[in-house]
Amino acid sequence: MKKKLLTLTLVLSLLSPTFLFAWGREGHHMVIELAYQFLSSEAKQKLTSYLGGMSIEDASTWMDDMRRNPTYSYLEHTHYINIEKGGTLNTSSTDNIYWELNKVLDELNNPKSLSNETIKLDFLILIHLIGDLHQPLHDGYGDDKGGNDIHVSYLGQQSNLHSVWDSKIINTKNINLTTINSFGSRYSAQQIESIKKVNIEKWMMDSRDYLNQVYSFQNGIIDETYIDKSTPIVEEQIYKAGIRLSWLLEKYLGKVSATTPEIVTKVQKDKMITAAEAASHIGETITVCDKVYGTKYLESSATQPTFLNLGAAYPNSPFTVVIYGNDRTNFKEKPELYYDNKKVCVTGLIKEYNGKPEMIINSESAIKLVRE
Repeated sequence: MKKKLLTLTLVLSLLSPTFLFAWGREGHHMVIELAYQFLSSEAKQKLTSYLGGMSIEDASTWMDDMRRNPTYSYLEHTHYINIEKGGTLNTSSTDNIYWELNKVLDELNNPKSLSNETIKLDFLILIHLIGDLHQPLHDGYGDDKGGNDIHVSYLGQQSNLHSVWDSKIINTKNINLTTINSFGSRYSAQQIESIKKVNIEKWMMDSRDYLNQVYSFQNGIIDETYIDKSTPIVEEQIYKAGIRLSWLLEKYLGKVSATTPEIVTKVQKDKMITAAEAASHIGETITVCDKVYGTKYLESSATQPTFLNLGAAYPNSPFTVVIYGNDRTNFKEKPELYYDNKKVCVTGLIKEYNGKPEMIINSESAIKLVRE
């Protein structure tokens, strides 16, 4: 039995999308720690507010930590982009790091139209993907899965090329925040200002320029000479990622409020009813607060409704929230995934349908997550 479990574990590990990772935890931590030390006090305060108790280190690896959470499966391919050797960037393609970063920056340019939960998500994505973008193999070739299919001998140990650039060089050369800051001291103030200049495509293509060195090993052997030549590239890319992330955070945190009024607080809860009480308030415009016990999106139906069951699971739920298909574009996240198994407060007119109370909403401003 143990042998079967071991075999299954090995198979699953080989099938898992290992190409999602960049720099490893240490590299991502260095990027955000470097960025944070250059933020103003106001920007630090706002970032802390939006992270809601999450450390900056945890924020930097959140996208990797959520890789097996089905709620965020739509982000699976946004950690990287594949452009084959000699190919060009297709700016109209979606579901990749270039498209996702530009989408996030566009949203953060106009934060008044966003919920605070969406703003938080955008910052989490920004923090992680700026790091990913600067790892050359995340802007690499699809035919070898960003180096994951390239097996190498790293100082006599079996590995793959992607892992070498994720963490092995960092660990072997003991690259840390002190060494990254030391590397950055060689830049003049004018050069740093040039580094900050926002151009996602240029940052990506500059990272790809290092692929010649990435693939410069011979006979599948990564030796000390290769590592010594590659170390300055790793240090430079982490430094540039941190400087650029700091500038972006400073810019976009300046556009948002440090408070989170959309999230319901305990003080307000006495003015609300539960899902079980909704039947006594049909015909009233009121706020219902309860946990979502399951959801369903009927994509094949003509009206494509999304149902959120509050108070209990279907068919015993005492209250249902309905979002019709033509209103789904008013929600930044897929409602059936985003709100499932969370406590929410929803405000609107309670109607009766087939003997049960329901509420039809058409925008995410009508539904808010509850802070416990």
